[in-house]
Amino acid sequence: MPSAGNARASGAGKRNRTARRFRQGARDVRAAWEIWTDPTYRRLAKSYELPDGCRRIYCYHVRKTAGTSLHLSFMALGGEDPMDVYERIVSSRLHRTISGDYSFVSFNRRLLAGGAYFYGRSHRSAAAQPLPPRTFTVTVLRDPVERVHSYFDYLVSGDDPAMPGPVPAAERQLASGGFDAFLARVPREHLQAQLGMFSDHFDVTEAVERIGACSSVFFTEDFADGLAALGQRLGLPLVGRRARVTERRSPLTESQRQRLRARLEPEYELLRRLDEGRIARIGSAEAG
Repeated sequence: MPSAGNARASGAGKRNRTARRFRQGARDVRAAWEIWTDPTYRRLAKSYELPDGCRRIYCYHVRKTAGTSLHLSFMALGGEDPMDVYERIVSSRLHRTISGDYSFVSFNRRLLAGGAYFYGRSHRSAAAQPLPPRTFTVTVLRDPVERVHSYFDYLVSGDDPAMPGPVPAAERQLASGGFDAFLARVPREHLQAQLGMFSDHFDVTEAVERIGACSSVFFTEDFADGLAALGQRLGLPLVGRRARVTERRSPLTESQRQRLRARLEPEYELLRRLDEGRIARIGSAEAG
């Protein structure tokens, strides 16, 4: 039989969960009302048409693949400092803003699914983020060992104080204690983030199919050429901008590198299959 103390704790827990659901419901209603009563984004979206007939661009953003640099290139299109645009998105309750004639959305699942934007992005998996028809999709991939090594160094160093939305302190704890401790505790969704982005079950075949369906795929290693090719395809003056570049690189022993390489074998299989299918490969910057 539960004690009185346990019963009180259980009751308090239920009340807290109910209160959280109520607050979330209220936020959802408020957001839906704001979206419905503000026609600005819908009106702007009607004016967008890319050379291939698409109406918007969406980026499947895998962390530490130069995705933030790609976003800043798009956010500069309105003629402002892209960091100012980025800051407005982060501070906006709906994570959206307008710069010049371009509208941008980050992370808001409902808005991204609705399609009333020029450029959108999120870290959400492809299966979890619905997109409307005529969406030009892009992703940037990277050598798996180099991506995870960069992610580890990013957690150790922390974020540039000037960057909006810095890495959470709790996530930085993954890297406390050095690389061996990091490799022992890092969740699979962070370790194999490229595979996980395109398959919730980390299935290589599924990921190959989803990446193959993207409008544009290129690699961090070929970023400058890939961005130039992407800008040409879209008819946009995209200019490369460096952001969230971790200058401090930690050394890895050969043993650490081999263990990391073994843990990342599914992602290397993914890259092999993308190459075999002529979908994408490092060293080819066709952005398509």
